Amino acid sequence: MITQTFPVIEALVARHAEDAAFYWSQLDGAIRSPTLRLDRLHHFNGLLDAHLDGLVVAGSQGWQPAMAALTRWKKPGEAFVCTWLAAQGTGRQRLDEVLEVAKVSPQNVLRGMISALAWLPPGCAAPVIGQWGHAAMVPVAQVAALRAVALIGPEAVAALGSPLPDFLVCADSHVRAAACRALAGGHHGATVAALRDALADADVAVRAEAAIALGKGQDAARALPVLLRCVIDQAHTCAAATGWHRMQAARRLDRWVRELAWLTPFGMPDTGAMLAILPPRTALTFALVHGDPSHLGFVARLAGEPEVSRYAGWVWQSLTGIDLAEAGLALPEPPPSALARDELITEARLDADNGLPQPDSAALSGHPASQSPVASHAGPVLLGRSLDRQHALDVLQGGPQALRLLAARTLGVTVRGPVHPQLAALGWMRAESAEGNR
Repeated sequence: MITQTFPVIEALVARHAEDAAFYWSQLDGAIRSPTLRLDRLHHFNGLLDAHLDGLVVAGSQGWQPAMAALTRWKKPGEAFVCTWLAAQGTGRQRLDEVLEVAKVSPQNVLRGMISALAWLPPGCAAPVIGQWGHAAMVPVAQVAALRAVALIGPEAVAALGSPLPDFLVCADSHVRAAACRALAGGHHGATVAALRDALADADVAVRAEAAIALGKGQDAARALPVLLRCVIDQAHTCAAATGWHRMQAARRLDRWVRELAWLTPFGMPDTGAMLAILPPRTALTFALVHGDPSHLGFVARLAGEPEVSRYAGWVWQSLTGIDLAEAGLALPEPPPSALARDELITEARLDADNGLPQPDSAALSGHPASQSPVASHAGPVLLGRSLDRQHALDVLQGGPQALRLLAARTLGVTVRGPVHPQLAALGWMRAESAEGNR
């Protein structure tokens, strides 16, 4: 039998590393997209898998350009690629190389490392979680392991190298906060007591994550005021930050306000006052996630604020299910020549780039849905319907990623990570629902 060894084309392998980082970034950034749907996510996922496979086939010559890119750029996409490759059973050396970069720039690369662990098959992820999730490891490794456990679910807790409660008393606040996130999937007894103690932690992130974890248990009343205070403090931090730091602060604020919205009891009378003290964009996110039609008038009023108008219009549309353009509730788009060349790229302009329509604020405010919202819903509303299991399944299959995120929370699944498990879970839930309706 004749065998032939083919040469590795270095430029092609380097392109695999670059494109794998790029497509992961597209998938990661799409988690709250108002336009990207499951079919396009599936497409991006396939491209990412193809480039990762190319690096695996190249062996050590695939690792070198991937690690060189991480060392140079120190970005989450490159960290995802290197962590994913390093976990393919080649020993500790490559994992240690990733950690060396992470120790220098943890805030830059952690997100990619965490995602890679959650993206891996369980058999590949568990040894890394066990190695990094040990009390003797450096904090950045512990955080990566704990946050991966939070993404994967309670079944990953057993892979940790040290007991989960031990991380709650770590001197590093990032580790304590990550431990709270990992505990959000289930806790009891002494762990609940430790989380309650963490509500008074000196670090705002620890307090917020402890409140979120307790809120998912049976202690929402204790957790809610703490999380609200953390959201307000984080909003001030976000407003004062600039550049990269503002982006990171905004990401944290967005997550916390979503958790606050899920934690807030539906129909709570003080919710309107809560919205009034939050920054407009944060308040709109709360209104969308909380799903109470009584806030449609508030959303419609914010549609008149230039910095949040398009986002407000999209939130109103997402709550009511009324298409702004089809219903004549959108304004004509100005021609590109009407925009100043030196106009700043603001969040509102970015929304425009996403294709969100410009709402007619007066028309929204005068619409019956804003003036007399339907009060018969006992729980969250999305696209004009109660977000029950069947509706959530429909949104999970056909809705944009930003709404799929809400449906997934209702169903207890995730829309992060590979698309194939999402499709499998969707098929299983569809079959279960059909069986239950017989």
